[in-house]
Amino acid sequence: MIRSRNLVLVAALAATLFFQAPVRAANVWLSLNLQFNTPGNVNSGGTWTTVAKAQPQGIAGVNMNLTNTTFGSFLAPPQLDVQLQSGNTTLRNVVVGDSLTPPYPLGIGVIGSSFPSTYVDPVGLVPFGGNPNYGSFTGGVALATGTFAAGVVPSWTGVSDANLFTGASPAPVVDADTLLTVRWAVPEPATFGLGGMALVALVAASRRKSS
Repeated sequence: MIRSRNLVLVAALAATLFFQAPVRAANVWLSLNLQFNTPGNVNSGGTWTTVAKAQPQGIAGVNMNLTNTTFGSFLAPPQLDVQLQSGNTTLRNVVVGDSLTPPYPLGIGVIGSSFPSTYVDPVGLVPFGGNPNYGSFTGGVALATGTFAAGVVPSWTGVSDANLFTGASPAPVVDADTLLTVRWAVPEPATFGLGGMALVALVAASRRKSS
């Protein structure tokens, strides 16, 4: 019963795309944040988190397709009450969205809005490889998280898309321009410096013991 209800909610969310509000600036930026088990080592496996920011009225639903991921848990606020995921490491589909029952939760993912946000970008987070830099996501919204295996790097795959609330009736949502990036936490230079000093001290101590 629960599964059937969720499928109905997702279908309702998708159907709203056919009743879009007038064209206007509507953007959702999605970031796939990567934290490697060994900082700076892209072959060490780690943790992934999807986060979003939006304008102008807030996220109504997000459909995300990822590769090389193991699902962990949803992080989206309870107001996005449709939360489903399926697939495997080859292709994983993660969906979060509102069931479109008034009153609508406006402001989700909009930095500086009245909707409460606890998301803060980790220190040192920068675009991974040739991915675009869309600035800070602090004040946005975290959506889902999980892990990935050593030797692979997660990425966006397939078509990922999002809807935004317009706050108007009878078409409460609009299809957004969805912009994707992948970011990772680069170790601070001081971290490498301290690690090198520790290694030198360890080698020196070892030599003193052997002499």
